[in-house]
Amino acid sequence: MYIKIYNVFTQFNHEQKLNVNELYFYSQLATLQTHENKVYTNIDLLAQLIIFNSKKSQNIKKIKELLQSLKQKQIIQFNDTKNNNELMIISFCTIEGGFEQIDYEIFRSFNDVYDYYIYVCVARTKEKMVEFSLSQWETLLELSRPQTISKLKRVIDKGIICKREGKYTDEEVRKNQKKQEKNIYYLRAKEKVEQKEKDVAKQVTTSSKETVQVVQENNNISADNEQEETREHNWYVKGSQLTTDDFYVYLTTNDEKLKKQAEFRINAIRKNEKGKYIVESLMKEAQEKLKEEQRKQEQEMLKQMRNAVRLKDGTIVAVDEKNIDSIDVNEVDCIFYSYYGQHLETEVKIQVFQPTTYENGIYGYENRPDMIQRAWELYIEHVKTGEMLTLSKGEEIKDQVFDEFFPQRKEEKKVVWKRERKEDETDISKFVKEEKKKEREIIDIAAIVVEDWELDEKKREEEQKEQQDRQSRLLQFLDEMEKKRKVYNDDDDLSFLDELD
Repeated sequence: MYIKIYNVFTQFNHEQKLNVNELYFYSQLATLQTHENKVYTNIDLLAQLIIFNSKKSQNIKKIKELLQSLKQKQIIQFNDTKNNNELMIISFCTIEGGFEQIDYEIFRSFNDVYDYYIYVCVARTKEKMVEFSLSQWETLLELSRPQTISKLKRVIDKGIICKREGKYTDEEVRKNQKKQEKNIYYLRAKEKVEQKEKDVAKQVTTSSKETVQVVQENNNISADNEQEETREHNWYVKGSQLTTDDFYVYLTTNDEKLKKQAEFRINAIRKNEKGKYIVESLMKEAQEKLKEEQRKQEQEMLKQMRNAVRLKDGTIVAVDEKNIDSIDVNEVDCIFYSYYGQHLETEVKIQVFQPTTYENGIYGYENRPDMIQRAWELYIEHVKTGEMLTLSKGEEIKDQVFDEFFPQRKEEKKVVWKRERKEDETDISKFVKEEKKKEREIIDIAAIVVEDWELDEKKREEEQKEQQDRQSRLLQFLDEMEKKRKVYNDDDDLSFLDELD
């Protein structure tokens, strides 16, 4: 009999990732299921079988929390109950992706949730090996760095897993400090215990990519996929013209044979300046395409998170009241916030909680870890409220930090605020007066226009009357002339007409 441990249970940033208690509790439930893949039980019985706390009431509370958590992550389903002794029927949901079979006997050999979780992280991979940094282990275990180191050491000392130290490279991360590759953690098969480190070292030095299961975060490539590349490409077509899509396949494939062929052609093309330019251009475009896809993937992932941070190794970690205290601020690079208040979408460097500097035309930040620590404390308080971090809340946290460390800044802001308020009041008074003045001017102008219009109308009436009088006099004059012509002949003296107007 075996337990199905799905890959998503220990996958970075997956919405169905389980913590140490959830994985252990799920495994316990799996051992209790019937042939119908159901568990018939009740809260009291589960509290007797699965012990997380020696105090009964606290243990029952923990059992209920884990049941709800697994239900929320769509791992299990069950009917609601009012009493702890009421029958509960638990069924297991269908989960996408591969899984590893963990024998009942192996699971029952563990009495520590962390030992079991670390074992599963290594055992679920194809080669039974993982290449993890301490930051990655911290994320998986949801512990601080000292706690993580302690848990790993204990598991290694017990012989549950083995560790091979990462080699130091020529690259310097700090002055006089070389960069170290990630450690390799692996399981030793029982029938090959006598081979110990010798075979492991040989495997690793031969080809770390072929023998080590590398868990890649924020990448759309499955590290378990060792099969031949199925996407279309031109790497095997001799003399073919390579495209951005070909370079994208090269960057994202897990086919080692294809990688070697691609690198052979790339090195051949780069031998002249023109070829070098073409390769660099196509590679840059492919890298941008990969970054854009990763960015979109991150955005979709962030939509499922309430609050999140990005660690310095690039890992995005969802944070809540359960794991926020275990994260070391020194490992945090950015904090995500919501710009529109709908979902997380933007990140800000944690350095912004320090004063800015400007030297030689370059902006920077003062080294104030105490201010960063205070900002982190305020951020933790906010995360524990369950509310999503918004832009306004982030600015509020930043203002509080600066006000606490620079009290005079707070007083200056008060003075500025009072002055601005007084100026605003003065401006409003002036505005009201000017508006009233404009209103009076408009009324005066309207009155003048009406008065002018009335005068013009009166003048027009007088002119019209005068014109009518002239026309009347003219008609009367013509009538009189017509009458006199009828009385006098043409030879008569008509000089008297000159006297007429």
